[in-house]
Amino acid sequence: MLSGRLTVGDRAPLFELPDTAGAPVCLSPERSVATVVVFTANGCPFAHAWHDRIQQVARDYANRDVTVLQVVSNDETDHPEDSIAAMRERVAAGELAGPFLRDTDQWVAQAYGATATPEIFVIDRMGLVRYHGAPDGDLDDPAQNAGWLREALDDVLSGREVARPLTSPAGCSIKWRVELLWWDGCPTHEHAAEMLRGTLAELGRGDVHVAERQVTSREEAERLGFPGSPTFQVGRRDVFPGDAPPALTCRVYERADGRPSPLPDPADLAARLRGVLARPWDLPGWVDPRKPSNR
Repeated sequence: MLSGRLTVGDRAPLFELPDTAGAPVCLSPERSVATVVVFTANGCPFAHAWHDRIQQVARDYANRDVTVLQVVSNDETDHPEDSIAAMRERVAAGELAGPFLRDTDQWVAQAYGATATPEIFVIDRMGLVRYHGAPDGDLDDPAQNAGWLREALDDVLSGREVARPLTSPAGCSIKWRVELLWWDGCPTHEHAAEMLRGTLAELGRGDVHVAERQVTSREEAERLGFPGSPTFQVGRRDVFPGDAPPALTCRVYERADGRPSPLPDPADLAARLRGVLARPWDLPGWVDPRKPSNR
């Protein structure tokens, strides 16, 4: 399954994303003593509450060889405030300190296992995650001043072990999109779409957008990593990963009793979607960082 998430000590996936002007920006850990990757959103009240604190960190540490990359991964279908046009407005208004990047395909959020906005990863020059979590312990208290993030950066910059390497990300859930890829040579498309929407409804995930996409050529199948119809993807990643090569063909799934089937087992689909679409409060050990005991 795709439920693996980055944790402290893991190597951070490299990425290249466009900024609001369309210029590519790369995560290149070796170019800075520390790099901060912030998954954020334009319409989330949590992200708004912590926004100025994060921008001040970017300004305060800019001359200390720290790079801050802020990434918007939300699907914009029901959230136009997270569109590239809305992001440009914020940049033009001077609200951002540093690159503001659009993860349209959501593949970076999936690669990092991000669940919340905001959610922070501090990465050292070797490309290892040294801190993961929230900016500080209370979104309602500006005096917290992104203290957890600052502590982690100070430790990395001083060559020390990070004293508080892991906290619970808290915020709005990332607004995911599930893509249903299909080929018209197979008769399962409508049944797959019905199963997908029904499964999301049973999971209480009406916030997840379903995008249906017809694959029409072998070249497109190769580009999308499409091993057959139907295929379910989140963030460019197959919910049922396997070794089958890209092809215009009908896909075969294995049911719980071992029988082959043109559609996945509903319980298996639900379990896999529950993993890849997790919200911060769904994760084991999640603690609300606003509670005084976590300060």
